[in-house]
Amino acid sequence: MKRKTNPPKAKYLMGSMRHMGYSFVDAISDVMDNSISAGCTTIKLLFPVTPDNIYVGILDNGCGMTQQELFHAMCYGSQANEKERSENDLGRYGLGMKSASLSQCRKMTVISKKEGKISAYRWDYDEITSQGQRGDWFVLELEPDEISQLYCYNEIAGLEHGTLVLWEVFDGMMKSSGGRIYEALTHNRDILLDRLPLIYHRFMSENGLRIFVNYEELKPLDPFLVNRSDCSWGTIKQPLVDSTGKEHMIEITPYKLPFVTEMSEVERHLIGGDDKMSKMQGYYIYRGRRLIRYGTWFGTPRHEVSKYARVKVDIPNCMDDIWKVDVMKRSAEIPTELAKLLEKTIGKLIAKSTRQTKFRGRAVTAPNEKEKFVWDRIESREGYYSYKINRNNTFIKTVIDQLDDSQKTAVEMMLQQIESNIPIHQMHLDHDENHIDRPEDLDALNDLFEQAAMAIDWKIFKGQTINAAVQEVLACEQFKDSKELKKKIHKKYAI
Repeated sequence: MKRKTNPPKAKYLMGSMRHMGYSFVDAISDVMDNSISAGCTTIKLLFPVTPDNIYVGILDNGCGMTQQELFHAMCYGSQANEKERSENDLGRYGLGMKSASLSQCRKMTVISKKEGKISAYRWDYDEITSQGQRGDWFVLELEPDEISQLYCYNEIAGLEHGTLVLWEVFDGMMKSSGGRIYEALTHNRDILLDRLPLIYHRFMSENGLRIFVNYEELKPLDPFLVNRSDCSWGTIKQPLVDSTGKEHMIEITPYKLPFVTEMSEVERHLIGGDDKMSKMQGYYIYRGRRLIRYGTWFGTPRHEVSKYARVKVDIPNCMDDIWKVDVMKRSAEIPTELAKLLEKTIGKLIAKSTRQTKFRGRAVTAPNEKEKFVWDRIESREGYYSYKINRNNTFIKTVIDQLDDSQKTAVEMMLQQIESNIPIHQMHLDHDENHIDRPEDLDALNDLFEQAAMAIDWKIFKGQTINAAVQEVLACEQFKDSKELKKKIHKKYAI
């Protein structure tokens, strides 16, 4: 048996790899992963500001590369997939920077600065295809005077160390945009402004990584509201064996978000906006703390009520084969062994989220709270509840007590009709989408004032002191949250 070398022809293999399916965001993110692996603290994405100069630059202040290191990094498949990586290495096959970049452009130049020296190499697809049938892998080494003429050269030259990846000649975008490349790049820039704060939010919030898009600094999102102690269920550590038989720990942290109406404006922004609640539910799979997939339950039926449930899953970068992480790092499949464990955990989480969505109030009404709440939550049998208007609510009882027997009978019939015909489904949908109107205008305040004053006057008439009557009535659910009402009542009764 003889061994004979049979290397692939550059123009055919490179041409095929240019059509692997990278989106613009995928490609940018793949290059940014290299920047993070190089220990950078700042990444700048540089886009043209006029149609005259068309390019994209990805600049970082990482450790940079010597000329020899850069030459090695420009090689396709520059490191083994099976190689043991540091936990901060976000690489995959040693293909990312090249395949990602050339999926978007025909000319990719990498300029790196280390130890005070700047070097640059370029893959030029036009150069590769001009060789006819030879198919050689010729990477171009740039001379100092050529480097100094590059777009964004002053950016890299001003750093102590770092790397700049420069894209030029956007042939695919030229075709898809009908020649409007500047507009297409602007559109893709806007998509990055939306997506990157989620993909890299943990590096930004935990490590202080700063990301700029044309000098606009991005702020990290937080899909779990980690600073709210009432959201997390705690972390579960689950051992999982890789393809070599080595055991690693997977960290699973379920979260249950509060209602949109219970979030501050800042918190609604942090989770990506209340209009994205359904889209953002599900598993969040992190490889080395970099988000690679979210918004899926991996086959578990998606419920409207589970929109408040999110599960953070941390996997190490040495288990790509088990999780079937693809070269673009945008896809992962959950291992069967882990799926069984998570099915139980997620079932409990969705059940809790369901209970939260269906009833945001208290537990079954305690005896000492009978006078406060408008509605009673009554347990009819295990796990099932009914809701009745609380006849002992201070205001409601005051109204009923002023009626004669025939009027009381009529009012009781009316209350029963209301209880039997609550539009639960529509209310649930409206509340879920934050479409419930809660008027705070003067008329609403005046109505509350008249109602509270009527109840207070009745209690005083029945022998209560002014202070006791005011305190009892204002403790009712329908009155207790209005500070303006409290001021008006205290003024009326000179308290």
